[in-house]
Amino acid sequence: KFARSTVSRDSEDKIKADWGMINSLIKASGPSNLKQALIMADRSLDTALRDVASGETMGERLKNAESKYEKYFYNKIWEAHKMRNNLVHEASFEPPYFMINESLQTFKKALEVLGVSV
Repeated sequence: KFARSTVSRDSEDKIKADWGMINSLIKASGPSNLKQALIMADRSLDTALRDVASGETMGERLKNAESKYEKYFYNKIWEAHKMRNNLVHEASFEPPYFMINESLQTFKKALEVLGVSV
């Protein structure tokens, strides 16, 4: 079910570089910057999940990584991922700032649980 028990050094380096950009987008503020930050944060979690869980899609990898997270928090990760999907696939989707910010924090904590500090 799991490819590795930890995130590889290459993946960790890529994730940390992504989070440098994510933090810049958050500081720049504005709806489009925050949306882009959320999309990048989702992608960074997927990068980590590729190392520790099997699956063809992020959804499959997330399902296969369920045991790595507490149940309540695992559900928050799914909510954050669904928000990202809505941003990408629904042009009229405009979540409030606090929801985007909460999802960004969820992705950050999800990475930390996998051993990646950003």
